[in-house]
Amino acid sequence: MVTEDQTAVIGFLASPSTHGGGVVERIDTHTAVVILAGARAYKLKRAVLFDYLDFSTAERRRALCDAEVRLNRRTAPALYRGVVSVTSEPDGSLALGARVRLSTGSSR
Repeated sequence: MVTEDQTAVIGFLASPSTHGGGVVERIDTHTAVVILAGARAYKLKRAVLFDYLDFSTAERRRALCDAEVRLNRRTAPALYRGVVSVTSEPDGSLALGARVRLSTGSSR
């Protein structure tokens, strides 16, 4: 079950203008949207609630993103660089927020 409309955020992340006009590829799974833009990949956890998975709130998705980066950084530190927020600007537009430092390591 979808718990939140993420259409605007997905559109923002998939827009070439968000990434300096470069080519953007979107890959959809049942639990995430992955955006490939140049040398970067952004993974957005879908706002969903299943019997076996709870990504239903922004707070829950943030905690699970932090845990995923912390776990995967052990074996792929060059790939898992940190968690970045999508923020709402005063004019209502969206922006990539500041990289969040993880408690077990610094972001790059």
